Amino acid sequence: MNEEIILKSENGVGIITLNRPERLNALTYNIVQKMNDFLDKCESDDDINCVIIEGAGEKAFCAGGDVVSLRKQVLDEGGPPTELSEKFFYDEYLLNYKINNFKKPYIALIDGVTMGGGVGVSMHGSHIVCTERTMFAMPETTIGLFPDVGGGWLLAQLPITIGLWLALTGARLKSVDLLKTGLANYYVESKNILDLKSHLIENSSKNHQEVTNLINKFKSQISGESSIQKNQVEIKEIFEQESVEDILKKTNLLSENGSDFAKNIEHELMGKSPTSLKITFKQINEATEMSLRDALIMEYRMVQRCQASGDFYEGVRAMLVDKDRKPNWKPSNLNKVDEIWVNHFFEPLHEKDLKI
Repeated sequence: MNEEIILKSENGVGIITLNRPERLNALTYNIVQKMNDFLDKCESDDDINCVIIEGAGEKAFCAGGDVVSLRKQVLDEGGPPTELSEKFFYDEYLLNYKINNFKKPYIALIDGVTMGGGVGVSMHGSHIVCTERTMFAMPETTIGLFPDVGGGWLLAQLPITIGLWLALTGARLKSVDLLKTGLANYYVESKNILDLKSHLIENSSKNHQEVTNLINKFKSQISGESSIQKNQVEIKEIFEQESVEDILKKTNLLSENGSDFAKNIEHELMGKSPTSLKITFKQINEATEMSLRDALIMEYRMVQRCQASGDFYEGVRAMLVDKDRKPNWKPSNLNKVDEIWVNHFFEPLHEKDLKI
């Protein structure tokens, strides 16, 4: 049986390979634990200059956390809550923070699908390299969750209307938009990624600017249409509203006036968990004024409540386990998701709060 994660060092470079290509390199708790330990060692080891993270296979860097396995194990153990339902996210969020504060260059080669937990272990790093195969999304509202792993904080750093569009709908971005938004900083063609990796190892450096110069030797000019630029007027018009209900009213109005973009947005939003939409709306707006540390503490409160009293496990069942795509959301419509219910997801966990 292959190892889920391969950790090694070569010429002063710590190399992390997510090694579950058949599962699009989805993160397990074992992977999270091993990454945490490895980064601690890399940071304290003077012989390690930088870290590279990559995904095995040609399809994905990392499609997110393995929520199917998480759900099964937690339910089999009679939860939530269980030790796993608490520790998985606790240690994952600590890992996201650790990557963001990693002193040495942290180079993420996001060649392929990069979603959810994959965003958390890549885009908090110092050097994010995308390719023509990169596809970014934070699609958590589809499964009764919200953009977590500090991903909500990343989206909140963008213009608020773009952040809300990506967070509420799970819209997918290609590299041209990742570069425009700053979610990624370098573009290298996938055929050159292995050569880039070899070059980084051969010229191992702990100097951030030197690493930038090494990557720039392999960068290419990117082409293709920007979906943000193409739809920026309607994105602003739709998502500058003061509530999810108003967003839906605006999409309905524009849709009736012939906008295909608004019609697609309306269709996407109608399929999401109503609770997820409302807590995500509040999350993104609040995270605009937060540090990553505070945003992760907020997210940990949210994710524990999503497991205990939200739509998360039902969303995973409907979309990823049974795949009937008929989730039984509770409440089933936005009108029943009142402010008291929304605020419940943000309340402190006291002694169980995330401690950074």
